[in-house]
Amino acid sequence: MNTDREKFELLESLEVSSEVQQLFSEVLREDEKGKLIADYFNEHGDVVDHEVIAVFKHKLSSKGLLCFSAAEPENVRTLYISDALMPLIYLVQRKMGRVNFTYSAFLAMGAKMDKRQLLKGVEQYSKGVKIYTVFDHSLLGRIRDCKVQHWLKGEDCLFKIANNRVVASFKGKDFRMPVGEFSLRNHCRQVGQRQTVSTCKPFDKNIDNFYMFYYF
Repeated sequence: MNTDREKFELLESLEVSSEVQQLFSEVLREDEKGKLIADYFNEHGDVVDHEVIAVFKHKLSSKGLLCFSAAEPENVRTLYISDALMPLIYLVQRKMGRVNFTYSAFLAMGAKMDKRQLLKGVEQYSKGVKIYTVFDHSLLGRIRDCKVQHWLKGEDCLFKIANNRVVASFKGKDFRMPVGEFSLRNHCRQVGQRQTVSTCKPFDKNIDNFYMFYYF
């Protein structure tokens, strides 16, 4: 086991820089087999699940919240939200040098994405914080972008798929859009909502998420 808190053997093998490893060392630990583990907490501060990262395995937490910042909460200017820690690590790895993460915070939700916990995690930062979602290019990732947008505005929207269309039930109306056209921007335009959340995805849509850069 690597005893250096700021360096992890697995991330070294994935060519994650020491600077990025140091940034995320606060919420990562390495077990005796070299797996990386990140704890997810409930609203009472109890550990309820874990994200596990190994050479051939990436297990998302099913529930809970992982939230931390590189600065004091009152100084945070940018918040990145994802469903797992690993996409956030690779986001920073890809953009370090072009984006200043000094005043950034990172929030990872369990796969179930609990609305109440998300809002509690976000409320510790100022209302003017710029929010980015870091979900993948898949339809599920695009729906998650929209869910976060609605939740942060105190609303909700239900989504389902029918005849290769996304059906969004919002304020008593159903809005339909072809799966291939569906995105946060197009959804907000369709339902008449101002978009306040930005998405952060790889430009190449053949690369599903930032973590996948390792395989290309």
